[in-house]
Amino acid sequence: MKINKMWRSVLKSLLVLAGTTVAVPYVITSVSSVLYGWGERKNKVRRTLSPFKVIAFSYTLLQMMQIKLKYIPLYIQWKRFYSFAKPSQVLKNLSYGRHEETLDLYLPETRKGNDNIPVVIFVSGGAWSMKNKEMYGLLCSEMANKLQVVVCCPNYSAYPKGYVDDMIQDVVDCLCWINENVGDYGGDKDQLMLIGHSSGAHLCIMAILELLHDDILNAEDLPISESVAPQIHFEESHYKREESNGHNLDGSSGSSGSFCVLNDNGEKKDSLEASNTSSTYEMLKKPEADVMEESVAAGYVKPMMDSDIEKVEVGQGESAKQRELSESKPSTEDSNVERRPAESEEEEVGSEHDSVITVRSNDRQRTLVDIGKSVKAVIGLAGVYHIGDHYEHETSRGVEDVSCMARVMYGESHFDRFSPTRLCHSLSRGVRLPKIVLLHGTKDYVVPESSSVKFCDVLRDLYVDVALHIIPDCDHYEICLDLMKSNRKFYQPVMGIILQTAKSVLSDK
Repeated sequence: MKINKMWRSVLKSLLVLAGTTVAVPYVITSVSSVLYGWGERKNKVRRTLSPFKVIAFSYTLLQMMQIKLKYIPLYIQWKRFYSFAKPSQVLKNLSYGRHEETLDLYLPETRKGNDNIPVVIFVSGGAWSMKNKEMYGLLCSEMANKLQVVVCCPNYSAYPKGYVDDMIQDVVDCLCWINENVGDYGGDKDQLMLIGHSSGAHLCIMAILELLHDDILNAEDLPISESVAPQIHFEESHYKREESNGHNLDGSSGSSGSFCVLNDNGEKKDSLEASNTSSTYEMLKKPEADVMEESVAAGYVKPMMDSDIEKVEVGQGESAKQRELSESKPSTEDSNVERRPAESEEEEVGSEHDSVITVRSNDRQRTLVDIGKSVKAVIGLAGVYHIGDHYEHETSRGVEDVSCMARVMYGESHFDRFSPTRLCHSLSRGVRLPKIVLLHGTKDYVVPESSSVKFCDVLRDLYVDVALHIIPDCDHYEICLDLMKSNRKFYQPVMGIILQTAKSVLSDK
């Protein structure tokens, strides 16, 4: 009898343990989905209770807990640095832009000569939902001293305060502020370099496309001998792979809705309202003929090989619901607000090539295109460049409902409109963009390396000066946070690429 009671007790304990093991992940997944506003897809409950989603979400949660524990010592160091940094090291909380955000300026400890020095703008990541410029004090200070530059680190209108167009606007406003003010702090407004991590890399590329919006729309698909040959830049060290990567990106955007269109009264139109109207600009399509094959045959360029991607060895080198935008009116007293002319009924609004920019620089002698051309290079660290692909990846990790990305982008129907890979795919070959350097780690489970590989393929097809560096055994966080301390594992390879890029594009006065 005693033995039977013991076995019953053991069996009950095992059943309770098994039930708890199954129930707890389901409860956590369900509560997280509800707290974060669920998703906008159909069958919400069925998807939330799917065993695959529960297992994937639980595994992702464990990964995030491990990451937080791993970086506790570094967290203490960057908090201490920012709290006790001297004014000679960093100027904190300078106000900029129409959204009343703030930025920090980091100055090198020692300077060579009295001339103004180049400026690096570091745009932090955080899934479009975190304001965390204080977190990157160590990184920015290290970069200022290593590169001998002024480093600007802005906050931007992260969700839920802002949506993706607000964030792009903030990056552009930051560049306008630098154009007008950085000379007072020893910076050269004509020598700029953008660096972004994760979602910050996405915002950097989108900001450049917006600044050069008018120039891109007016670009012609010129013959290779006129437009392409002078821009081709292949480094021999990049040819180390054997096969080419082909990615089918045919097709235009699934959405024609504008994300920031002004109506006749100078007000922003709602995205869905604008999508029912027609478009001001026609999509720029590539020619049907395969110009690349002709250029290879003529000897203008080398065929794209898998060797175009350089693998860097460690140690080498130095708005849930649609926001009603129509309620947001630009102040008539703000001289910076650019009012668009009223559109005729025959014209269309809402093209993928409509600009989100509603603010011009106070410097009347410099247009937004001029400011865009002062950016000599953009460096993307583990960036998100195709929103649709990233949403599918989030779904595979079980976090698509918890992540705010779909809401930030105004829903799935607008993903292509905010995807640099899709936008660049529709541009004419020979379009003039700054040098673009993409870095990605092979162990990045947050943003897979295919994000940078696909974007690089599209840019190469446009004959843009682009380099792709794949860093073995590096994850999504190490590629950025290891730049804070010179003794960390990936400091040398990543900082070495940044330093090499800065030397190649920024003039040394």
